[in-house]
Amino acid sequence: MKIFSVLAVVVLSPFFCAASDYMDSVLTNLQGVGLEIRELNVQSDIFKLEYQDIESHALETLQRFDVRLLTAMELDVMPGQPYLEISIDVAHAQGPSHLYMVKLELREMAKLERPRDRVVTMSLPTWERKVMGVANRPEALTEELDRLLRLFSDEFHMHNVKEE
Repeated sequence: MKIFSVLAVVVLSPFFCAASDYMDSVLTNLQGVGLEIRELNVQSDIFKLEYQDIESHALETLQRFDVRLLTAMELDVMPGQPYLEISIDVAHAQGPSHLYMVKLELREMAKLERPRDRVVTMSLPTWERKVMGVANRPEALTEELDRLLRLFSDEFHMHNVKEE
């Protein structure tokens, strides 16, 4: 059984590494991003999360991490129209405990070719990270969002080094 596990890791690891390289490379030459917050899905009377609070927090955090935020006009003319989409789901579990998922996606417009010269254009995720867990206080969700935004920022800057 041990040999099978080692063999599986050896055989499959190049595929996982290739997927990781592909995920990271989509950030190359990205000049900036827009921001969109999906409707918050909070199934709790205890956790109070407001759309405006999450949006302003994310905007401030991205500015602090030096990720260029595109205006609506810039986003419209930018190839791929890249934007970060934040989604937060919270459900009351028991007592003060809440299950949560915070997801951050870089979405871009892509053209899918179909038979008979038909092209479908749609927004697709090109980079994604998410965190799931249990929290007893709402601040834990913004801390997780900060971690995801930091991950994006680090990868963004790694693939878009400023030339001085």
